[in-house]
Amino acid sequence: MSAKAIITRDLRLFALRGSEAVATVFFFVIVASLFPFAFTHEAGLLQKAAAGIIWVAALLAALMSLENIYMRDAEDGTMDMLLMSPVSPARIAFAKMASHWLLTGAPLVLASLVVSVMLGVPGAKVWILSVSLAAGTIYMSLLGGIGAALTLGARRPGVLLAVIVLPLFIPMLILGVMAAEAALADLPFRSYLLLQLAMVIALLPVAPAVAAAFFNMHLRSS
Repeated sequence: MSAKAIITRDLRLFALRGSEAVATVFFFVIVASLFPFAFTHEAGLLQKAAAGIIWVAALLAALMSLENIYMRDAEDGTMDMLLMSPVSPARIAFAKMASHWLLTGAPLVLASLVVSVMLGVPGAKVWILSVSLAAGTIYMSLLGGIGAALTLGARRPGVLLAVIVLPLFIPMLILGVMAAEAALADLPFRSYLLLQLAMVIALLPVAPAVAAAFFNMHLRSS
């Protein structure tokens, strides 16, 4: 089974049980939509806070799904079969990370287009926030893939995974918020987007390799 086949399989399973991804997007929209009620008479303040609101809501929504990157396959034995297949563990990890972004990150980015307008972000600035969030969600899927591999087999991986991933995601969160806020204030924002892109490119080859190392540790200990 190739990496492409793994991604295709995950997408087919999503079509059969798509409730998890729907719940993630629903959670994101609900959390973000609560804030306008707190800024009823302060539309300008809501617009200034929109970037932070969207990023934090997306981060919390993405955290909900990270433990499922490998967990279902580990529970039914599919993960062990994949690791014993000719496909390298690094390619398996990359395929699972890519599947997670396609099923969680991409829907969050699309949902942010609607949420941004709801929070008063000008239409001409929405694309900047979405591009920034796309880089952030890819980064989250890569980091989450490492954390999920490290906590594979743990009794309560969700809490441990959040503790591992959250501190590492803070620099990306800060850059994303700064990019959106700079764009809203008509200030230069490209440097923040380029730094986000650089972080994604730097992590892209590292994350699957690190996750593969944790897979090997898991196999030896099981």
